[in-house]
Amino acid sequence: MRRFLFYILFSLLSVLVYAQYTTGNKPQSAGDRIESTSFNDHKRGASRTLQYRPDGEDFVIVNGKNRYTRALYGSHTAFRLETSDRPVFAVYEKRNSKNISFRLLLSDGSFVALDSTAWCESRYTPGRRSYRLTHPAWGENAELQISALALPDEDAAIWKITPINMPQGATLRSLLSEIRLNKLSRNGDMGADPPGCFDAPEHPEQLQTTDIVLDTVPQNIYILVRNYALVIPSFEEGGALYDKSERARAELASRIRITTPDPFFNTLGGALAVAADGIWDGEVWLHGAIGWRMPLSGWRAAYTGDALGWHDRARTHFDAYAASQVTEVPNTIPHPAQDSALALARSVKQWGTPQYSNGYICRNPHRNDQMHHYDMNLCYIDELLWHLNWTGDLEYARRMWPVLTRHLAWEKLNYDPDNDGLYDAYACIWASDALYYNSGAVTHSTAYNYRANRLAALIAEKIGEDYTPYCEEADKILKALNARLWMPERGHWAEFQDFMGHKRLHTAPGVWTIYHAIDSDIADPFQAYLATSYVDREIPHIPVRGEGLKDEGYATISTTNWLPYSWSINNVAFAEVMHTALAYFQAGRTDAGFKLLKSSILDGMYLGESPANFGQISFYDAARGECYRDFGDPIGIASRVLIQGLYGILPDAMNERLLVKPGLPSAWPFASLHTPDIDFDFQRRDKEGVTSYVVTHRLPAVRTLELQFPAQRSKVAKLTINGKPATWTLVEKSITRPMLSVVIPASSGEETNVRIEWGGEELSSPASVPANVAYAEAPVCFVPMQQDEMKWWYPVDRPQSEANQSLIEPSTFTQVHSAKCEPVVMDTRFNSSVTDIFRNEYLSPRSPYTTLQIPKQGIGEWCHPLHTVDINDAGLRSSVQNGILNTELGIPFRTPAEGHNVAFTSLWDNYPDSLEIPLKGKASRAYLLMAGSTNHMQCHIDNGVIRVYYKDGTYDVMFLRNPDNWPPIEHIFFEDGLAFNRHTPALYRLRLKTGEISNNFGEELGFPGASRELDGGAAVLLEMPLNPGKKLSHLVLETLSNDAVIGLMSITLQR
Repeated sequence: MRRFLFYILFSLLSVLVYAQYTTGNKPQSAGDRIESTSFNDHKRGASRTLQYRPDGEDFVIVNGKNRYTRALYGSHTAFRLETSDRPVFAVYEKRNSKNISFRLLLSDGSFVALDSTAWCESRYTPGRRSYRLTHPAWGENAELQISALALPDEDAAIWKITPINMPQGATLRSLLSEIRLNKLSRNGDMGADPPGCFDAPEHPEQLQTTDIVLDTVPQNIYILVRNYALVIPSFEEGGALYDKSERARAELASRIRITTPDPFFNTLGGALAVAADGIWDGEVWLHGAIGWRMPLSGWRAAYTGDALGWHDRARTHFDAYAASQVTEVPNTIPHPAQDSALALARSVKQWGTPQYSNGYICRNPHRNDQMHHYDMNLCYIDELLWHLNWTGDLEYARRMWPVLTRHLAWEKLNYDPDNDGLYDAYACIWASDALYYNSGAVTHSTAYNYRANRLAALIAEKIGEDYTPYCEEADKILKALNARLWMPERGHWAEFQDFMGHKRLHTAPGVWTIYHAIDSDIADPFQAYLATSYVDREIPHIPVRGEGLKDEGYATISTTNWLPYSWSINNVAFAEVMHTALAYFQAGRTDAGFKLLKSSILDGMYLGESPANFGQISFYDAARGECYRDFGDPIGIASRVLIQGLYGILPDAMNERLLVKPGLPSAWPFASLHTPDIDFDFQRRDKEGVTSYVVTHRLPAVRTLELQFPAQRSKVAKLTINGKPATWTLVEKSITRPMLSVVIPASSGEETNVRIEWGGEELSSPASVPANVAYAEAPVCFVPMQQDEMKWWYPVDRPQSEANQSLIEPSTFTQVHSAKCEPVVMDTRFNSSVTDIFRNEYLSPRSPYTTLQIPKQGIGEWCHPLHTVDINDAGLRSSVQNGILNTELGIPFRTPAEGHNVAFTSLWDNYPDSLEIPLKGKASRAYLLMAGSTNHMQCHIDNGVIRVYYKDGTYDVMFLRNPDNWPPIEHIFFEDGLAFNRHTPALYRLRLKTGEISNNFGEELGFPGASRELDGGAAVLLEMPLNPGKKLSHLVLETLSNDAVIGLMSITLQR
């Protein structure tokens, strides 16, 4: 037996700590005043490196630099072990976090900090971090191996250290102290708290050390942190604790096993299982494992339970929140019930209002007496319905039936009070924090309600309840969606239709509109393909590249193409990207879905700073950068996109069926999957012309298996099921390639082997586009194809950029002739001062229903209902001489130094909807000085219009569209050529506070990020070409958008 000489030293003496504490740049505001901290400004636009490489199930890095970025979770508490690319650690407790580091002391008195060795290989094996260390001072063949685990059943961590050929007399010193920051904003999460927050302080006040003298013979040493103190267990105890922890880790990680030709995917099974376990607290799925470690009744974390086979946990979660549904508070206060203290932007928190009445589900488990703000009902109910899809448990469905019916009645009362079948959206998705629809008809919330009513009808029929009202409501919803929100000429749904004003469609949806619509089964196959192709064309794609990564065209996406920036409106968020990838798989676009999914995985898990991270926000997010780890939404959606999308495991257990429709990339010759519910194996041997699928499910309610798979050639020579010849059918409306279907009786535990021998020819593509295409008016049409036994539809793109439809001519001011410029006298038309715009109260017209809407001051949103900006035109007024503002562009504008200086129009009753200004003579151009309001909810839609009429009755028109030529008075557009693009030259703005004019204020004033709110505000300068051969009559300014106030400050005609 090797003898240990160890002693424990408690010391309050200061020690030299080599870990450096860095905070990055000063945090900058980025939209949301809470979720606005960014420690990543200095990384914006930086080149990246493939930091972690896959090796089996491991994420490997050599000589890495990331610290405290991979957490290990053990027991289902907030405790965690923070690990780094080198062996320096921290254990988290809200008020008692500790730093743990190691040194190797040599007999000559020198030492080496183990996080500073010459060579360090680090591996993250899901749930375990291990290291191999070498250093010249130790000798040529010396190596130190370290492995760290969190204990599965207590708040403790253990290290196993194996010395190999270490020099005589070497001593391992362990150090534990307090961490540098005693108060953490988001529990020390990456990107939300400063880097280095877990480092030891330069002069620790609480320092504990242990020394262990190493022998040269390799044998394991164990070090334990228990009760936030260093403990040296006996060899036997340490070995037992470590082995127990490793067995628990291995059992958890092996829950999901993925095998593919792509090594970047083979790590994901264990990584996903471990991350999902990290957001389970024993009762419910949490919002996040670290930074948002709190229960919420909604959002997408709870999808993970059933997708990964934790049906018992899923039921515990759903039971906990069923107990949080309000059941004894009838609706006694009518619509609208807006909060006057919060500027009418949101519902008042008062029991008995439509929102806070029977059916509402509160945010915390087993508490139905708490008013939160979001509509988390929709997501919770959708997850519950997926649970029933997985289990087919009709007894549980019967028990949850009152929960479901109360929810549906509550949704109808609150969000479809006019009973038109289209629902308002009230903060019902993750990306809700600046969305407001003012009682509009919204695609994503309506889609949720369609699926809920359709499945409620199915459940009712199964358990003996009346299914008629739910079937009728589902039919009504789908009919209304197709009639009013589906735009056939564009090939996608609108984001929403206005309830107020001109009831216009907002035609530039966010990705949530596309993926929720497809996920809720409102699309036919053509609509699903078309809608995802909208994402291809119009949603910004951001290249995912890095040194060491082969450039194969990887790209992630932002959530919208909207401007200006506000938190949750235009972000690069992993759950949003993965949910969009799921929509691609559901639409049958498997290669595109895989490419988008892999791009996101590379972005977050391999190029990012946390190996295997299911993070919230991407490095490519312009406002925050890489932020948060193991967040609930991406874990839940990753579970679905891998199991239901990539492998196509789609249970319909209430109908005793299981559909397996693999979404595997066309280039893959093999793939397999193991979960507690299913074993799946795919093999394709092209030389032999044979494809095989082997499926074994363990879903007790399922009796029938349907397998849908793509044709490889134009004929099936032979198809067998479990060695016996069988028949197959074609799947109708298959797009891109023919899909075949076989239906097989298959109870739980039975193996089904489907083998296909292909014949005929390779599948062809159309040589030309015939007349009899489907969706001829859309950006993609579909050509009917038939080849031998196969029939399908082939998509053909018709390139047309929606961003460039009805282009607005940019205002470049390159043809200004000052001598020909003549200001128009419009003083009598002025009806306000430009500074009044956010000092007014806009009280009517407003919706008669409770809703999220713009605050009464005309700026902000429900998350920041009291936000305002002080518009200050002192600089403009002081620059006026004799009633004229002479500009650097050579254009003189007539504007008063005192009194009213703007003619505002608006659909608010404060101002007229439109106004008319007389014009005389002829002109080649009109130069306009304008100012007013707009916001992200009015993006890519005409906010207003200017018509210049001629004496002959004809007119020229210029639409005022955000962001093309109509900016918000308080904001300078941020553009980065990635997520934020206007696709037109920068606008010239006049800074009201100083009188300066520039088309580059964003950079000139040093704005650091995506949020560019300008002190004092700015007007915009526009030019409008006119017909110089016609006599002018008058100009009409009209506001079209509900939220907007559009003001004309001056007109100058160029004769």
